[in-house]
Amino acid sequence: MLKRSFISEKRPLLLGLFGQVIALALSLGPAWSLDSGWAEAEGGRMRLVIDPVTRDNGTLAGFLDIDLEPGWKTYWRDPGSAGIPPMLDFSQSQGIAFEVMHFPPPVRVDDGYAIWAGYTAPVQLPLIFKLTASGEAHIRAQAFIGICEKICVPFQAEFIIEVPADMAADPSVSQAVDAAFARLPAAAGTDFNIEKAVVDTTGKQLTIAARLPAFRPSGVAPELFVAGPEGFAFAPPKLTSDNDGLAEWSVRVETPSGMVTEGDAVPLDIVVTLGQRAVEQSVSVSLVAKN
Repeated sequence: MLKRSFISEKRPLLLGLFGQVIALALSLGPAWSLDSGWAEAEGGRMRLVIDPVTRDNGTLAGFLDIDLEPGWKTYWRDPGSAGIPPMLDFSQSQGIAFEVMHFPPPVRVDDGYAIWAGYTAPVQLPLIFKLTASGEAHIRAQAFIGICEKICVPFQAEFIIEVPADMAADPSVSQAVDAAFARLPAAAGTDFNIEKAVVDTTGKQLTIAARLPAFRPSGVAPELFVAGPEGFAFAPPKLTSDNDGLAEWSVRVETPSGMVTEGDAVPLDIVVTLGQRAVEQSVSVSLVAKN
């Protein structure tokens, strides 16, 4: 899960890596009542969609809709050393607070220059909000993503949505939002879960083991994706064993200097995919300080 500021300490470096000026494209005519409309750029377009119906727990839901042209790709929440995760800033909104952005299962992308985690087809990133005042809400969002073909370009847009008080339900919006959430990884179960996540004494090598379902598609290898707190970096995992329903990976981890001390528990979000199935689990690992 991601909750970060749109302004990131990584941003100047990443923009330099993109090597191009951000193109800001604002949208025309929304298709749904609480649809910001599409913002367009080379290689794709994106929009913000909100379901105005309050859910049982008092939250509102929606998604960031990223529509990619054939051959274009975008990044997961932690793409690795090469890439920039999607960033959203709702700080200028009124009457509503952004809580979290979720991510569907990613795929491993090898673009010839680097190996990273992302999406090679259109993707919807589910969002959760909390109303902070009664009556209507004003959403003003800044969105920043990277999209890639042979090169990667930054894509920034601003979205504005007014959420009226007691707005009638729109079944098409509710169904679209529900469908976006349905594509998220499943919670860990007895047949598919993370069984081990440990770091060696150097603090630089992470070992993760996952219990896999008894039934698996022929010729399909499990894939591992790891995301940690901002500032941590993970190399592409190496599958070291896959026997008797248990897969194990080795992952090089770069612990930010001075960020942790010996014994600190660091939260990690781990996703394992196996064909059409995916599971997500949060774990904590203890890291040692770097000398």
